[in-house]
Amino acid sequence: MSKKWHQLEKLDHKALKKLQAEREKAAKQIQDAEEKKRRMVIGVAVLFGIVVLLIFVSVMRSRSASLARQEERAKMLFSRVSDFSGKVEHRNIGTWDKLTEKFEFDKEYTYKTAEESTITVQMQLDNQVKLFPLSEMTVMPPTLNETENKIEKEPVILRRGELTAAISLDGRGVLEIEVADVVVIGASGLFKVIYDEKKSSGEVVVKNGLVEVGKKRGGGRPVKVSGFYKVTFGEGEISTPTQASVIQYDWR
Repeated sequence: MSKKWHQLEKLDHKALKKLQAEREKAAKQIQDAEEKKRRMVIGVAVLFGIVVLLIFVSVMRSRSASLARQEERAKMLFSRVSDFSGKVEHRNIGTWDKLTEKFEFDKEYTYKTAEESTITVQMQLDNQVKLFPLSEMTVMPPTLNETENKIEKEPVILRRGELTAAISLDGRGVLEIEVADVVVIGASGLFKVIYDEKKSSGEVVVKNGLVEVGKKRGGGRPVKVSGFYKVTFGEGEISTPTQASVIQYDWR
């Protein structure tokens, strides 16, 4: 009988050990699963952190590049009064003020000269416009390309009188002078634009280089005027280029 009990105890001990082993195995499997889950959570969190960091860095770089682009574009809007003599008045909006010193500006400014007075404005691309006595002109900020930091146009309006324009190497084809109902584009060289507001007529005289004179509202091809030639304009018409005696004009 005791032998039988001993055999039963031995079987119970084996069953217990087996059950304990199975429980330990199950516990280990649960522990391994939890450890795997924990590692996955940590991995996902790390990956998420890296993605957030990369997005943040990208946004900051993009923002920095955008700010740098905006700063560069803002600088490109400036022109400057490089020289003046006599009595010159200017205004942005409102009353006229006497010009007392050279300065830079990035807004629309109108200048007018008295007798024996002149003013020279140097544009962003080094094009120069000199206004002669008893004249008036408006200089506007350059027109920039929408996607590139590039100047497409440097607009000036001659309201009356006379100006001389000198085109730089970098500013070819950019300076546009609007006068009455025509637009004068300086492709290169040195030229004059003269306008008599009382007669509503004027002329464009080219000392050297090339200029295009076209109608402001379009219609017809622009007239090309080269050195030692001139055209007249008025009443919506532009004449055929004729030879000009350039020594009769003041090119200083």
